[in-house]
Amino acid sequence: MCTALTLQTQDGYNLFGRNMDIEFSFSQSILLIPRNFNYTDNITGKTQKSKYAIIGMGTLLGTYPALADGLNEKGLACAGLNFPGYVHYEENVLEDKINLAPYDVIFWILNNFDSIEALKKELPHINIVKKPFNESTPLPTLHWIVVDKKGACIVIEKTKEKLSIYDNAIGVLSNAPTFDWHMTNLRQYINVDPHQPIATSWNNQELAPLGQGLGSFGLPGDFSTVSRFVRIAFLKSKIGNPINELNGISEFFHMLNNVSMVTGSVITPQEKNDITLYTSCMSQQKGIYYYTTYNNSRINAIDMNKEDLDGDQVKVFPYLDTQDINYQN
Repeated sequence: MCTALTLQTQDGYNLFGRNMDIEFSFSQSILLIPRNFNYTDNITGKTQKSKYAIIGMGTLLGTYPALADGLNEKGLACAGLNFPGYVHYEENVLEDKINLAPYDVIFWILNNFDSIEALKKELPHINIVKKPFNESTPLPTLHWIVVDKKGACIVIEKTKEKLSIYDNAIGVLSNAPTFDWHMTNLRQYINVDPHQPIATSWNNQELAPLGQGLGSFGLPGDFSTVSRFVRIAFLKSKIGNPINELNGISEFFHMLNNVSMVTGSVITPQEKNDITLYTSCMSQQKGIYYYTTYNNSRINAIDMNKEDLDGDQVKVFPYLDTQDINYQN
């Protein structure tokens, strides 16, 4: 369960981020991966060196940075969202393909590309392989949303039928079903409008709206993947372009809060609470990673350009999950 969002401001900034909806912590931290970081390819076993510096939320599996979402120094951003029931990974490595495990995809994209245009040229050559990182780490079932700092956005999905690459003009994503299904489903909600309906009459009986907000009657309010997709797409389409980056960051968190999960709202078959563990927002032009957590609603930020991007070790920033209140007296 997750929701991703893109947003452009009037002064030229592009923002990207997501809600991480999950029933457990995955030892997540903000990771800064510098340009000269040496890592082992999990498929080939070869040692390679990073090309672009990256900042994102993830966890270190040994020394390997497994990313949930992130941004590189060129302003390309990516997130992986749960895609159960539809995802299909290949069993075998193919010699004529770029073989990737699903937990490698985000790192591969951000490590190698600076734009959607460049990425789309290579995507037909990838082969996503069903290879766990180790016996204790479950294989993630994912599809991916990628956006560059010019606002170009795509969705990548690997199903049993094919590898699909969708242009994503609406700039949002949730979970299953497939992206094209979600886009078709949006047509059922074209009557939803933020404006108040006008009074009318039925058989000489005057009927006026009861209070504000009736124009959006029919907008789904539950936490299912389909409803969250519709709701975040509606909110983005109606908010327009915030006047500047700071205003955009504020609106970004407000919109994702509208599709976030609280304790008791979604309970898994294992009787665990599915909650919005964290919300991220990345400034793609500035290279700043903003985030809030379930237990800490204050926005924290890490600027990758204040760090040594030519280093060779992953830097781990603490995940600030204790409520931080600014007392005014």
